[in-house]
Amino acid sequence: MPLDSSIPMLSVTAGAILGALTPRVAYRLSVAWGEPTLTGCAQCGGPFAAGRAGWWAFAARCASCGVRQGPSPWWTVPVGALAAGATALSLAGKGWALAAGLLLCATGVLLAAIDLAVQRLPDPVVWRLAVAVAALLAIAAATGGGWSAYARALGGGAALLAAYGLLALLTGGQFGLGDAKVAGVAGLLLGWIGWPAVLAGGMFGLFLNGLTAIVLLALRRVTWRGSLPMGPALLTGFLLALLATTLPLD
Repeated sequence: MPLDSSIPMLSVTAGAILGALTPRVAYRLSVAWGEPTLTGCAQCGGPFAAGRAGWWAFAARCASCGVRQGPSPWWTVPVGALAAGATALSLAGKGWALAAGLLLCATGVLLAAIDLAVQRLPDPVVWRLAVAVAALLAIAAATGGGWSAYARALGGGAALLAAYGLLALLTGGQFGLGDAKVAGVAGLLLGWIGWPAVLAGGMFGLFLNGLTAIVLLALRRVTWRGSLPMGPALLTGFLLALLATTLPLD
């Protein structure tokens, strides 16, 4: 099998493995703002599984009391695999830009899990992701991608950061600054692809958030004054924008 044709399959496998490891990491980081990360089970205080009991880390359950720790791998594994596979198809042959996209996918699943649990996108994770994506794209620019593409990537990240930051201020908390920061990181990759991708990412993210809010309001799961975890819909919208602006129509 040619190397290029094996990349999507390898990406799917890597995405699935990282998705399986996501629950425990998400559990550690799913704490209120200002609280330290968890070092053991919040239910019984027992230490995280190690050694022979290490398989419980994949089951996302405490080895002592059996309580679930973090999201179910039944959704993190397939979502991680699908997101990685879609990114590999979209950025096939893009080298370091593909690496940046796969890193964004893997971390995006983690951020979505944390946001669903505590409606928070931790700054330490987001800023490290931003630095890593910017660095990988800089390598891509230096190895043939072109510095004009890198400048456009920085512009795309700044544009989405500013747009969603303004929404966070205007909506009084319906959008959070964490959402704006994640939008800015995704904007780096979308900007590398082109300005149509940046525009599509902004529009798809807003559309999916609005659709999610309407459905939850109709089901009476939230109220007009309630807040929603916006991160999962934003990240999904950015992935759809990547697909829509890179895959051929024929």
